[in-house]
Amino acid sequence: MKARLIRHAEIPPFGRRFDPEAYDLRAFAGSDLGIATSVMHATVAPGRGPIRHRHPHTEIFVIHTGAGRFEVDGETFDAEAGDVLIIPPGAWHGFVATGTEPLRETAIHENPRLSTEWEDGTRRD
Repeated sequence: MKARLIRHAEIPPFGRRFDPEAYDLRAFAGSDLGIATSVMHATVAPGRGPIRHRHPHTEIFVIHTGAGRFEVDGETFDAEAGDVLIIPPGAWHGFVATGTEPLRETAIHENPRLSTEWEDGTRRD
């Protein structure tokens, strides 16, 4: 395997569920690159966030700018730039960007495929 630079513009938009005015959500599946980890990058407008969902794998959020209130299986975490939040496999979670600037974060999925189940019963595998 060789080193590879993936430019932000080359990372495809993720999903149909998200309003592009409120989200810039992009992701790649590790399996497409021959690696075991998938990555999602998001910029989320203040007051916005995804509905509750879960994954069959660990998800690690790295907060770059802004702040967010994360709810994980009924527990609340207020995260800000520089923080890392680890979501265990199967935990229902969601977040809302708080403050006046967008929340920029990277979500590292310990799975070669992006697999999500939303609280409304829909799935993406």
